[in-house]
Amino acid sequence: MGALSDGTDTLKFVHTYGAGLHSRERDPDVHDPRWQRRQVDDFIEFTVLAEELGFDGVTVTEHHAPLMTCPSPHLLLAAAAVRTSRIRLGTAVTVLPLYSPLRVAEEAGLLDLLSGGRFELGLGRGIPGEAQVAMGRELGEAELKRAWIEGLELVDLALTQREFTFDGEFFPVTRPTTLATRPLQDRLPVWLGGSSAETMGFAAARGWNIMRNFGSDQEHRDALDAYVKTAAEHGHTRSGANLMVERFVGVAATEEEAERNLVDLSRAFGAFRAFYAAGGRRPIPATDGEFQVDHSAAHPTRPAIAVSGTPEQVVEALQQTVDRTGARRLLVETFTLEETRLFAREVMPALRERNGG
Repeated sequence: MGALSDGTDTLKFVHTYGAGLHSRERDPDVHDPRWQRRQVDDFIEFTVLAEELGFDGVTVTEHHAPLMTCPSPHLLLAAAAVRTSRIRLGTAVTVLPLYSPLRVAEEAGLLDLLSGGRFELGLGRGIPGEAQVAMGRELGEAELKRAWIEGLELVDLALTQREFTFDGEFFPVTRPTTLATRPLQDRLPVWLGGSSAETMGFAAARGWNIMRNFGSDQEHRDALDAYVKTAAEHGHTRSGANLMVERFVGVAATEEEAERNLVDLSRAFGAFRAFYAAGGRRPIPATDGEFQVDHSAAHPTRPAIAVSGTPEQVVEALQQTVDRTGARRLLVETFTLEETRLFAREVMPALRERNGG
């Protein structure tokens, strides 16, 4: 299976997965390693199922707070890689400021080797409060931003060059260096997560892909137009195949059942929001779409990027997303395995038929 951005005329579906979020237990002991182990096993089995159902890819999130058992997405994907053979595997996202950029590039190369050339690296700044908790120290906003940009530059250099040096403030490379584990793919696909014009411009200039979960449909469309234009100025041909937009999905045979499924997901995500905000962490971030709630909804933690309904209604809602944003890659998250199967059986084929895929 080619890279997710291959095939500009096709519509592709990637299922993202927050390990721990999908537990059906109402009040789990999230600190119990036996519960945590079940969440890890569930993710691996889910990836196997997603491949069988025909999803184009699976990504895993990175979080450092109780309930989400995914502080190391690369380890989770390594386990999934040996159980699958076709589906693309990626991070959404690897929180780059937490790591040495060289280490991230090496692990990306190793994951590509392990998966037989199926890995796609998603990079993001992460949530400042969460990053500080994981690192055990405070990070100033200016410091975090400088380290973020420098880290991106070094990852790009490490994945594309040999015997390189780097004159960096945070990550200097003084001796000529080549990655110990280089990707099988001639150019490893990189997806940059974010919503700012600066982030979009950085991705465009390097021919990287973009993933967005914050902003209106029109803002996504405007960002895509600017991204395509900037990429062309740097010699890259980009399109909606290089833009992935995220949606939470509640789907069932009836509207009422679909809404109940979405309420269950909302409740689980609300619990994570509560864990995240506790213990001295920063306030809920204002520019991460997964954390934003629909204040007009009946359930107080219903995600703002959620759609729900029967398969036909979900098809219409996601078609509207495609038409309005220009994105040809949809990053979706369903809550239950029953919803995942229904989405793959009735929603994906209908949308692919409508959109030439």
